[in-house]
Amino acid sequence: MSDAVNRTIDVVVVGGGGAGLAAAVSAAQHGAAVHLLEKQARPGGSTALSVGSFTAAGTRHQGRKGLTDRVEDHADDMLLFNPPGAPDLAPEMRLLLARESAASLHWLESLGVAFSGPYLEPPHRLPRMHNVIPHARVYIARLEAAARKLGVGITTGAADTSLIVEDGRVAGVGAVVAGTPHEFRARGGVILAAGDFTGNPEMRQRFLSPEAAAAAPINPHASGDGQRLGMELGAATKAMSVIRGPQLRFPEPARPGLLSRLPTWSWLCKLEAAIVNRVPTSWLKPVVKSLLITWMSPSAEMFKKGAILVNREGNRFCDEVKGTGSLSFQPERKAFLVFDSAVAEYFDTPPHAISTAPGIAFADFGDYRRGRPDLVHQAGDARALAGAIGVDPDNLEAAVADRGFVPPLWAMGPAYSVLTVSEGGLCLDDRMRVLREDGSAIEGLYGAGGSAQSGMTLEGHGHHIAWVMTSGRLAGSDAAARARGR
Repeated sequence: MSDAVNRTIDVVVVGGGGAGLAAAVSAAQHGAAVHLLEKQARPGGSTALSVGSFTAAGTRHQGRKGLTDRVEDHADDMLLFNPPGAPDLAPEMRLLLARESAASLHWLESLGVAFSGPYLEPPHRLPRMHNVIPHARVYIARLEAAARKLGVGITTGAADTSLIVEDGRVAGVGAVVAGTPHEFRARGGVILAAGDFTGNPEMRQRFLSPEAAAAAPINPHASGDGQRLGMELGAATKAMSVIRGPQLRFPEPARPGLLSRLPTWSWLCKLEAAIVNRVPTSWLKPVVKSLLITWMSPSAEMFKKGAILVNREGNRFCDEVKGTGSLSFQPERKAFLVFDSAVAEYFDTPPHAISTAPGIAFADFGDYRRGRPDLVHQAGDARALAGAIGVDPDNLEAAVADRGFVPPLWAMGPAYSVLTVSEGGLCLDDRMRVLREDGSAIEGLYGAGGSAQSGMTLEGHGHHIAWVMTSGRLAGSDAAARARGR
């Protein structure tokens, strides 16, 4: 068997998103020979699809603004995002994330990633949210460039991954590349960093509610390979039923906005960050508004003020104030928000917004009318509005008959029922080693990112990316040390 088919290195990473690339770079920086396996044609994963915020306490950016933060306060504030009474399944890991996140942000900056901020997002008691400049694809660009410079081997199109176990320890990964079986053996360990399982229909059916299981994933390639591989060896999991969504989400515009089209050249990102960090926050609002109307969901407050939701046939199908998850069962998972001028005027008057970026800007109804005319429709009555959005006029007329709407009528959409991220994953110790149900570590197996959140539910902006990068960085350094016999 040729070296290309059967290869031995120090560390093998499964997954080429943010966590996998962070793990690969960290391991290589600590002297390990590393190979990364990615099932898609190029690295990126869910990190490349995210907004890109990074929440951390004790950063240089806070220091420049005269803010003194405490790791313990950050850890406590993270819990405030969870629903009242929700169990705290991972207090030690939450404290570890709070303790290590600033070091991870500074590490990313050393690789050329630039940030603005910090910005306040209540219930955080201090500004901790740092925004990547100009968008989340920078994480992938900088980490992939660093990985290749450090000699990390990257194999894309790696399918049907399986763990190689010898004498009770994980010794490598088997994969099929271009139809040919390969074995990548690891002296130091295997790092599972393949993301969440929102794109895996079988795992959704097994672990999630019917509404969540039927919704469409933001990342259809998030197939839960990390959880699957770990569970096959008896790894413990937590929070597998916890999901972000289903939620309403507008589609992206046919032509991406300026912010999304900006290149990821290192010098340009640093220049942009220097400018952003020196101008008043109010100057950034037009740019941030373009991000909001591209990526964000409509506020649930719209339904409290009287908007309704109709499916693609024009029928109202739920009590919107109680929840919109049943959209998952409607044709094409597709709906339109319908409302009148009173609702439109309310959400066109500050401080009422359809979408919000904490501490920076908001997008009101007028912003959507100007920036996303593909999503906003107006008509004098229900039958004319039905024609504008392509639904049955009799059904829509019946849906609004008892609402007391004052013409003209408006519709926003289409909107779809989607899942953004599943929170459940493998359990880890503080060295990112995967644990069995009895708390013992599976020798040679590490976890990072969405594959292994160890029971943490990471609500609020920036906590997921902080975990992705922190867990990847720590897993890589420990696996490299193990390869060196330390």
